[in-house]
Amino acid sequence: MKKLFGLLLFVLPFVSVAAVHGVELEKAPINLKDKASLQRGALLFSNYCMACHSVKYMRYNRIARDLGWTDDEIVKKMAYGQAKPVDDVMTRMLPGVDMEVLGTHVPDLSLMARLKGPDYIYTFLKGFEYDEKTKTWDNKVLHGTVMPNILEGVQRYSTKEQFSQDVADITNFLAYVGEPIKVKRESLGWKVMLFLFIFFIITYLLKKEYWRDIKH
Repeated sequence: MKKLFGLLLFVLPFVSVAAVHGVELEKAPINLKDKASLQRGALLFSNYCMACHSVKYMRYNRIARDLGWTDDEIVKKMAYGQAKPVDDVMTRMLPGVDMEVLGTHVPDLSLMARLKGPDYIYTFLKGFEYDEKTKTWDNKVLHGTVMPNILEGVQRYSTKEQFSQDVADITNFLAYVGEPIKVKRESLGWKVMLFLFIFFIITYLLKKEYWRDIKH
């Protein structure tokens, strides 16, 4: 019974994320090896998300190194010359403004992709709906959210395919931010497994050689 209870505690959070308010999450078409997508996502995040949100566990120079920019390029592109390469990527919002304007603290998004999953972020950003009766925006994934539809202008002047790509790029960037070492870790993992496999074969052949003349 204890094992079953522990399994439920492990599984239930994932079930709740997979079906938020009965909404089926769209599969986020992310690719952490696509540097062009990550670069576009970084710029979109800077232009539309950093007015409120931070990714404080990342530094500009780390993003530059991973995405193929120089330190000068990323400071110009993401920080508009208002930060140093060694600075953390922080919101442009002044302290306390979020409580005054939105009535809540705006979350840092460094680990959001790991907490909620890329599919959640992708569906959330595409999930804003305008209510003609109340003349307000709401989100089908998170009803009652105080977050405005920051991508309204992008969606209005883009094709459906282009808007989906923009959202995918932002999601891809946040997935990278959540685990920037993932691509290298997965690449190293295969190398380690290959090494262990070869080492096992050598060890097995060596064992057979040692025991060849010994009668059982």
